[in-house]
Amino acid sequence: MKVFQERLRLLRENAGLNQEEIAKLLNITTSAYGYYERGRNEPSLETLKQMASIFKVSADYLLGTINDYHHTTVFQTPDDLTLTEKELQLIKELKKDESFVNELAANPSEHIQKLKRLWRFIQEEY
Repeated sequence: MKVFQERLRLLRENAGLNQEEIAKLLNITTSAYGYYERGRNEPSLETLKQMASIFKVSADYLLGTINDYHHTTVFQTPDDLTLTEKELQLIKELKKDESFVNELAANPSEHIQKLKRLWRFIQEEY
């Protein structure tokens, strides 16, 4: 758990927060949080999830099972189509305009090609 302790402290310091501020966000006492950083106690699964959310990292990163701070989660669909978080976010943004999505879906291949040409034109102009 030494990696966890070190990462927890570094993430807190990089966020510019003190132990008391993090403890309040986690709804625990300052001493309980301090015990996590010193390795005296281990957080519950729920607290670990909250920590990961606060610091915008994965629980795997906090626990030291991966070393990539910007680890990308891949979503698996039933058709074996994998999406990164960025790709999923793009789809969510597109879905906000249902009529646009419906038009694209009517002939995706042709419409995607048109969008690519338009995007290249915009990039060349600016």
